Amino acid sequence: MPAQQVPHKLSLPDLQQLVLYTGNLMRTSLASRTKELNKQPNAELVHAVDDTLRLLMDSPGAPSYRYYTEHGLLEVPDLRQSSRIPAEDRNDVQVTAKLFYLSENTQHVYPPIHVDAAVNHLQKLLGVSTIDTFLVSFAGDHSLKNTCQAWSALETYQQQGVIGRLGVSDFSAQNIDEILTNKSIKVKPSINQINVGSCCDMPKETIEHAKRNGIELLHNSDSADILSTEELSKLLSSRAVVPKTTTVTPRWVIKYHVFVQCRSVVADKGYIVMGDAL
Repeated sequence: MPAQQVPHKLSLPDLQQLVLYTGNLMRTSLASRTKELNKQPNAELVHAVDDTLRLLMDSPGAPSYRYYTEHGLLEVPDLRQSSRIPAEDRNDVQVTAKLFYLSENTQHVYPPIHVDAAVNHLQKLLGVSTIDTFLVSFAGDHSLKNTCQAWSALETYQQQGVIGRLGVSDFSAQNIDEILTNKSIKVKPSINQINVGSCCDMPKETIEHAKRNGIELLHNSDSADILSTEELSKLLSSRAVVPKTTTVTPRWVIKYHVFVQCRSVVADKGYIVMGDAL
């Protein structure tokens, strides 16, 4: 599907969908502000989106938007063009990703199409065919009846070799057991990422349950609702991407890291945001 190039500084077409790539935040001033940004769970994402829009709209000679007429899709590409992993370097890095389903949009229904879109967009951005570790965060009800379709989509990617390890975020022991005991699910989560807030210790029962089932526990400070409609709409309108009367609802966000294995350092981290205009 060909994209129409939209020249810099011209009036933008009305969008029905938006996909925005922040690009490599390690190449920006945000990389040196980690402690400050960690004070608010989604501060890094909000600042990254705003910085990406600023770069697009204010920098002379910045790459244009791409607009896909068929779906009314406005794409903000990786403006820094620094995220593609050379094929010869792929075995030297680990790619991890975390997909956030946002509760205000899903009403506790998690469409598997969002998994497909997130995987495809990340492959496109990084220039890779595989993702070493993939986590999923469901903002809202974690019961299997609501998450099974999304998990089934992830399971298919794992069985195809596209995804290595699969994990979940903030699952209770009961939620984990629902997956472990369900015979129709072939790929079980090997990671559970827990938000412990201001506390440094995980509950003892959580640790014991993970040990019994061979699940790795990781800390995180992410907000499950990592981006709200109000935040995204305000960011876009403040940079004149959409009129102030336009509401853009985020459907999902993916957060990714690229680690250099031999040095255990982060070479790339960033976000992809997908939203719909109302």
